[in-house]
Amino acid sequence: MIKSSMKQGFIVLLCLFFLCLFFIISKNEREISKDMQMKEHSFIEGLKIIQRVNGNTIWTLAARKADFIEGGDKAELSDVQMTVQKNGLFIHSDKGTYNLLNQNFTTEGTIRAEAKNYLITADSIDYEASSGEMKTEGQIKIEGKRFNIIGKGMKTSENEVRILKDVKATFYR
Repeated sequence: MIKSSMKQGFIVLLCLFFLCLFFIISKNEREISKDMQMKEHSFIEGLKIIQRVNGNTIWTLAARKADFIEGGDKAELSDVQMTVQKNGLFIHSDKGTYNLLNQNFTTEGTIRAEAKNYLITADSIDYEASSGEMKTEGQIKIEGKRFNIIGKGMKTSENEVRILKDVKATFYR
């Protein structure tokens, strides 16, 4: 009788052991599944976004590739070109981030912006779609046919460009 109760106790302990092992394994699988979901993302090759107001194109943003991150509300862009039709400005950057919710655009790394009468080189640029304003806190250089301006920080409004600090300007005749 003692042997049979020992056998039953051993079987009960063995069942508890396997039950605990089952819960530990299933918990780890759920954590691995969550990690895999967080690492998975979507991308688009050949992205083009056009912002229109009253049928008029305000700006066009094109990228070779867009990787969607952070719950799908932001896209990391590579080989980016942005055209602001209103002032004929063409911006190129190797990398950028586009926020799908507020339609703001930020470049990462050196940018080159060209317009009819000038060329802008900057460390980065933040473009706010709602106001059409651009700004940067980094180094900026603006070259025109008759001038050359270097400084730190820039902010634009509708008809004004302001260099914020350490401004050095050269004007040619």
